Amino acid sequence: MASMPDHRKRNTFTSYVAPAPGDVSAIALEDEWCLPSDTRDVHLAKPRLLNKELIVVSAPAYMYSAISTIDNILENGTTFGGKEAVFGLLTVTNFKLAFVPLQRDNPLCGLASTCYQEHLFLQRNDVTLNNIDHVIQCAESGRAVNVLPGNAGRRKKRLDAQQKVLNHRIAALHVVCKNFRLFKFAFQLTKGGRDWGKLIAAALARFVYPKCHDLSFAYRYQEPYYPTISKPGVSMYASKNDWARELIRCGSNNWQVISSDTIPILQQQRHSSKYTFPPHFVIPKACTVERFLDLSRAFCDSRAAFWVYGYGNASLVRLAELKPTAQQDTTVENVMLELVRACNERKMLHLLQLTDRLPNIHDVQKAYHKLRRLCAPESPSEFVMEDAKFLTLLEKTNWLFYVSLCLRYSCEAADTLRDGTTCVLQETNGRDLCCVISALTQIILDPLYRTIDGFQSLIQKEWIALEHPFQRRLGHIRPAADSNGPDEESPVFLLFLDCVWQLLQQYPDEFEFSQTYLVTLWDACFMPLFDTFQFDCNADRMKAVQDSHLVLRPVWDWSEQFSEKDKFFFSNPFYQRQRQEIPCRRSIAIPAGAIMLPGLAKTSAHRATFNPHNFIQQSSIPKDRYLEPQHRMSVLGVWEQCYYRWMPILEIKGGGFPQIDLFHRLLLSNINKLQRSLELQDFEDLPDVYYEMTREPKPSLQTHITPELIDGVERRRKSLPPNPTGHKQQTPECAMNLMPEISSFFPFGVNGGETQQLNDILISSNEFLLEGSIMDRLSIA
Repeated sequence: MASMPDHRKRNTFTSYVAPAPGDVSAIALEDEWCLPSDTRDVHLAKPRLLNKELIVVSAPAYMYSAISTIDNILENGTTFGGKEAVFGLLTVTNFKLAFVPLQRDNPLCGLASTCYQEHLFLQRNDVTLNNIDHVIQCAESGRAVNVLPGNAGRRKKRLDAQQKVLNHRIAALHVVCKNFRLFKFAFQLTKGGRDWGKLIAAALARFVYPKCHDLSFAYRYQEPYYPTISKPGVSMYASKNDWARELIRCGSNNWQVISSDTIPILQQQRHSSKYTFPPHFVIPKACTVERFLDLSRAFCDSRAAFWVYGYGNASLVRLAELKPTAQQDTTVENVMLELVRACNERKMLHLLQLTDRLPNIHDVQKAYHKLRRLCAPESPSEFVMEDAKFLTLLEKTNWLFYVSLCLRYSCEAADTLRDGTTCVLQETNGRDLCCVISALTQIILDPLYRTIDGFQSLIQKEWIALEHPFQRRLGHIRPAADSNGPDEESPVFLLFLDCVWQLLQQYPDEFEFSQTYLVTLWDACFMPLFDTFQFDCNADRMKAVQDSHLVLRPVWDWSEQFSEKDKFFFSNPFYQRQRQEIPCRRSIAIPAGAIMLPGLAKTSAHRATFNPHNFIQQSSIPKDRYLEPQHRMSVLGVWEQCYYRWMPILEIKGGGFPQIDLFHRLLLSNINKLQRSLELQDFEDLPDVYYEMTREPKPSLQTHITPELIDGVERRRKSLPPNPTGHKQQTPECAMNLMPEISSFFPFGVNGGETQQLNDILISSNEFLLEGSIMDRLSIA
C-alpha cells in the first residue's frame, strides 16, 4: 500500500440515498489493493447519471460473458479474472444497473468497437431496473449452504422482493433480463472482509421489485419534454378527432365516436370500478349512449362492442366476454351482437371466440420463460446439451405454436372482412390476445400499417388507446410473494412483435420498418422515462400527471433515445412504396438471412382509384394490397436478432442478414448515384468501384452518355477475367473492401466494423430510402 500512488490510496463513493435503519445502501470503495494491475483508476469508472438519478451502491466486480466458466470458478474456489472476465465498477442507481469496465480493450466490454446501437440514456453494459426479471445469488463454494428447505448444499437462490439475501457470502450474481440478456458478476472479498455481492444484492432487492408505480424513476426524472418531430405522422388516438378521421378513412358510416368526458354518469363515477371505459371509443350508431352503458355493465371491464377498423362495409369489432355473474343469461350478448350486425345491413357476422382458440396469458408467460431459458443458457455445458436437441426443446416451449395460432386466426379474420362479413373478436376482457389478432388483421389488410408511422399509429390505437394493461403484463410493479393476487405478468406484446417479424420475413418489400426497429421497440417497453408502455389505462396516466407532475414522453420520438445514425437502421431498404398496386401478395417465404432478389414481386399497372367527392361514403383503403401469409410452424423461424443477440458465441462476424442488408444499402446508394449521373450527365459523383469492376476509364465532365456505357451488364461480363473455379465472373477485392464488416447481430452485437464507412453508407442510402427502395429503383431502371 505504501508504494501505491496517492490518488489510488482511497477513493470514496458516497450515496445520496438515505439508508434505512439496518440497511446498507451506501459504501465506500476502499482497499484498492484488490484491483488488477492493468486497470485504470476507479474514479474514472463513474457511471453516467441522469438528472435526479442517484447512486445507491457501487462495488468492484468482474463481469463474465453470458456463457462462461464462472460456475467452474465457483466450484474450484474464488480465483477470478482471466480472458473470460473484465474488471470494472458495478453500480446500482434508482434507474439502472450499470457496469463501467476498466479494461477497455476487452471484447466483453463492447467498447473495442463503437459500431453498435448507442442509447442516449444507457451505456453498453447498462440495464434499467424495469428490465430486470430476477436475480440469482450464488454462494461461495466450499461451504455447505442450506438455502432452501430440504436442499442442503445448493449454492444458488433466487432473490425476491422480501430482500432475502443469503446469510453466507455471495460470490456471484446472475441478473436475468426480460429482453433475454444475462449478466454474470463475480465479487472478491476486500482486505477488510467486505462482501460486495451482498451489498449489490441488497440494493437490487430493494429497488428492482417496486410495490407501487410511483417508485419508478420516471416520477423523479421531471426534465421538460421538447418534441423533436417536425411533422408528427403518428396518430395518437388521444382525441375524438383521431377516431373520427379513422372512421372516415375506413368509410364506416354506421358508427359513432363517444368521449367519456362528455358522459355525465361516467364523470360522476370516474373513480368507481363500475365502468372502465377508455377516453374515446366507437359504438354503433343504432345504439344510444345510455343503452350502450347499460349493456356494457354485463361485460368484463365494461368492454362491450368497440369498433376498431372497417374494410368496405365490413367492420372489425372487439368484444369482451360476459361477467361470470351474467353468463347464465346471454340475452345481453345477443342484443349487443344484433346492434353490431345492424351496422352492416344486418348481414350475418362472424364471431371469432379467441378464449377457446388461443392461449391465455399464463400459457404465454410459461412459453416465454421456456424460450428464454433455451435462448440464454447459463453455462457451456447447458448450451451443448440444449444444442444437441434444440429443435425438440424449441417445440416444447410452444412459443412458435402460439405465434402460428395468432397468424392463423388473424388470416381468418382478414379473410372474413375481405368477404364483406363483419368479424367480432371476443376474449375474456378484450385487452390481451384481442389486441394481437386485431392489430395483425389490420397489418394484413392495410398497407398503411406497414409503414413506420402507420405501425406506430396502430399500436397507439389497439394497445395504448384501448388500454392493454402494460403495467401488469410487463411486470413494472412486483407484488409481494405472499400476496393473494394472481401473477399477471405475460409478454403478450412480444408475441405480437414476433408475429410481425414473421410477416416481415415473408414479405420483405411490404414493410417500411426493419427487424432492428422491432427489437428496439421491445427494448423500449422497459424505458420508464417514456410513458407509452408504462400504464394500464389512460386514467392512471392522467392521475400520475396531476398528482405527481409526471412528464409525458411518447416513445415514438426516437430522437430522444438515439442518434440519426442509429435511426437509419429502422428503415427497410427492401420496402416498395405503393406507386404501383399489387393485387394479391402471396407469401414468398424468404428464410431469415436469404437475399431478396429484384423482380421477385410482380406488379400490376393499375392504380387504386379514389373519388374525393365520395370521401365520406367510400373507404380510401386499397382492396388489392392485402397479404396472404403462411402460418404453418414449418415456415416460421426463430427471431435470432432479438433472442440470440446477447450470446457472443453465436455471433457471426462478417455474416448474417445484417451484412446482406448493408450490402443492399450500398447497392441502393450506388444505383441512385448512377441514375443521377445519367440524368445530369455528370459522372464526378459516381463511385469509383463502378469503373474498377467494369475496367472502363472514368469519363470526364465533357463525356456524353453512349450506348456502351448504358449497356454495362454485358460489358462487365466480357471485361472481368474468368474465375479459376469455372465461374464466368468474379468481384474484385477492391469492391469487397468497400464494405465494412459487421456481425450477424448488428447493431446489438459486440463485433463491429469501420464506423466512418458504415455511417457513410447509412447516410447515403437513407437519403434515397425516403423516395423509394431498391425494388423501385431497379424497376425504373
